[in-house]
Amino acid sequence: MKAPLAALLFLLAACSPPPAQPGVASISTPNSSAAPTSAAQEQRPRERLDMTPEDIDALYAAYDRCLGQFGMDKQSQVAARQAGTVPPKAEEDKALKACESKDPLPPWEKDVNNPEAVDFANRVVQCLRGKGVRYVEVHNEPGAEQVSYAFGGPNNDAASITLGLEHAKECEIEASKK
Repeated sequence: MKAPLAALLFLLAACSPPPAQPGVASISTPNSSAAPTSAAQEQRPRERLDMTPEDIDALYAAYDRCLGQFGMDKQSQVAARQAGTVPPKAEEDKALKACESKDPLPPWEKDVNNPEAVDFANRVVQCLRGKGVRYVEVHNEPGAEQVSYAFGGPNNDAASITLGLEHAKECEIEASKK
């Protein structure tokens, strides 16, 4: 009896998934069948809803360095604006194309390639309204990279803008759990 039991335990152990690797936890990660499949998008880094401003800055650092190699970094752009000059469109397009693989994608929950992104945005809007934001709506603009929401309505209601910005992150995290 001990040998069949040992063999059964061995087979069960061989079939179980490998232990999870330690790392940074995230709110959600799309499975490979739901994620965008283009090679360029698979290589690009992706924001997460639970990132701090420091995390986001670190994520964009490689993209900013790449743009800097073409004179398109933030500091160069500010100096150019102050001088009243704008880089030629062809140079800007060349820099953006060269650095595209380093440009972070939006969080999957907001990505236009996610078929559930509009539903997610609607849950966020419902949460925000529950927190007193009167003027907030989903924005799903053609050609945009992400589904978003706008605060303030047609008259730029200051209270809605302030409350919306104050509670947006909290509502995004809440909406991601549903």
